[in-house]
Amino acid sequence: MPEAIISNAITNPMPGSIVTVKIDDYVCLLTIEKNKYGDDLPIIPTESRTEKNKVLYQLKLLAKLTQHKAGTPVSGHSFSLKSNRSCDRVESKGRTNTQGEMTFVLFTREPGELELTVPTAGITMLSFKIKLQEAWYESLFLITGYHVCEEGDFSGELVEGQGLDEKHKDDFLYGAAGIAMQGTGKASDGRYIRLDNKPGIWHKNKKGNPDRLDNPSAAKFSYTDKFYGKYGIVKENHSIAIDNSVIPKKSKVSIEGLGERVADDSGGGIRLYHIDNFLGSGATVVKDWLKSGINHTQRAVKYLGVA
Repeated sequence: MPEAIISNAITNPMPGSIVTVKIDDYVCLLTIEKNKYGDDLPIIPTESRTEKNKVLYQLKLLAKLTQHKAGTPVSGHSFSLKSNRSCDRVESKGRTNTQGEMTFVLFTREPGELELTVPTAGITMLSFKIKLQEAWYESLFLITGYHVCEEGDFSGELVEGQGLDEKHKDDFLYGAAGIAMQGTGKASDGRYIRLDNKPGIWHKNKKGNPDRLDNPSAAKFSYTDKFYGKYGIVKENHSIAIDNSVIPKKSKVSIEGLGERVADDSGGGIRLYHIDNFLGSGATVVKDWLKSGINHTQRAVKYLGVA
């Protein structure tokens, strides 16, 4: 058994004073159990959802109970753990096994530092300190990529657009592969053009697929120097679109095979355990992404906290 302080007391300043030290019958040693990723970070359970932009931390703890004199395991004993924060919940089931071991699970939505103690009489345990911020998602995520169209990839004639001070390629503004469908595109001069309304129905080709806006004059556009997602500016190799019931908006995550990303955007097609990685603009970034081997794979994701 590891060495441990099993009790303490403070003397008074009088010379020769005597202090009575009460020694409890049992000593508890607490450790954090390894998760399925091989470290001691908390897990964010698959069935949990964010509340007030906070994830649910779940941390498994292993308590070992021994007799303070003999150091032998104490089986068949039940006791509790208590946090110094009211927002934390600690659960356990059953009693200690033949090795004196018992599992506890800490649940909380509050990052930061906390201390666990044993309130049960007859058991001594040093204050156990935990700092919460990073955590693994229990579930893997489907990883896809999205981009904005780039005017250089189009070949249509230059036309006017409502709200624009320069002419731009017709299929870039109004085509099914252009701004009218994607919502945002990057013009030849480096500015972004944003569709400001929902302009109506689509003309369909012989196969029944939309190819161009049926009434282009109804579309309204505006220039912007940035690409804005739902939660902020979207940047290449930086931003992702997420379902904020699973990943808090503006939080940072680390994606297996991609690295760190920030939840700057969301979309109607992103549901639960799905991340859409922003690729940038133009057809070339899509080709490179498809060659990477990451698209449509399931990846482990670590939550790093709100950015």
